[in-house]
Amino acid sequence: MTIFRRIIVCCAISMAALVAHAKDFPDKPIKFIVPFSAGGSTDITARAVAEAMSKYLGERVVVENRPGAAGSLGAAMVARSAADGYTMLAGGVGPISVVPEVDGNLPYNPSKDLEAVGQITNNDYALVVNSASSFKTVRDLFDAAKARPGQVSYMTTGIGGPLHVSMEYFAKKQDLKLNHIPYQGENQAVTDLLTGRLDVALMSVTAIAPLVKSGKVRPIALMGFKRSPVLPNVPTIRESGYKDFEIPVWLGLFVPKGTPQVAVDKLHSALQKALQQQDVKSRLLELGADPVGGSRDEYLTFLSSESVRWKTRVAETGIRR
Repeated sequence: MTIFRRIIVCCAISMAALVAHAKDFPDKPIKFIVPFSAGGSTDITARAVAEAMSKYLGERVVVENRPGAAGSLGAAMVARSAADGYTMLAGGVGPISVVPEVDGNLPYNPSKDLEAVGQITNNDYALVVNSASSFKTVRDLFDAAKARPGQVSYMTTGIGGPLHVSMEYFAKKQDLKLNHIPYQGENQAVTDLLTGRLDVALMSVTAIAPLVKSGKVRPIALMGFKRSPVLPNVPTIRESGYKDFEIPVWLGLFVPKGTPQVAVDKLHSALQKALQQQDVKSRLLELGADPVGGSRDEYLTFLSSESVRWKTRVAETGIRR
């Protein structure tokens, strides 16, 4: 047998072994990487879904937090991981659709290095202030920003993330200058918001709901396309008089590109079953996260449209990092 034929035979044997192993997938715990700090909306959502997926996969799904760089550090870790289905990413709009437009030197390319398994949720975000703040509406915020250029501060969870890009997009359209203060996670910003060192925050309904209930903070507008069942009396940004300023914040499940189709299909099936589980649905809705699910083809089409949206917004703001 020639060397060339030996190589072909070895490759065939290796491929057959890989396929056979994939059919037994999973046979050990699966890591679920959350690219943000513990306690935030992505983390809480991922943990609820991970627990349910574990039941359908027959193996534990273990959540690991790898925060930093608006989610891109965790995304890069998953992109570099073995394509065997045992490392998943809770990939949101930031590391998947926005940061790649902002940073041309990322160590990963979502379309080339990551495989979309399915959408998990759409998440409600709000503009929120300390309950003692004089800002009662979005107009109050913008009026103050016009009167004090560059002095009104706002937080997001990272430079070049969807919240940062969107706020700067709003500011440009309204001819404002705001002071952006990035944090690694929502929990880290709460103290500054409550003590008045921070004027306004863009936070998930998941994170602020307990603070709203206790009267410590006041949401002045929701950033999605519809009102939240968790905060039904809070108007949307459109209802507040600002059209086309919505921030669609979603979460999806991704694995390294090249993951065997058998593994991808099993993960997708487990995700759909988890999202249909009534206690999971109720838990997510209580947190301001709307379970989505659906087919992989539907999610791929959605991701394509999101790429166009964020390419336009990043170009408008000129944000780079």
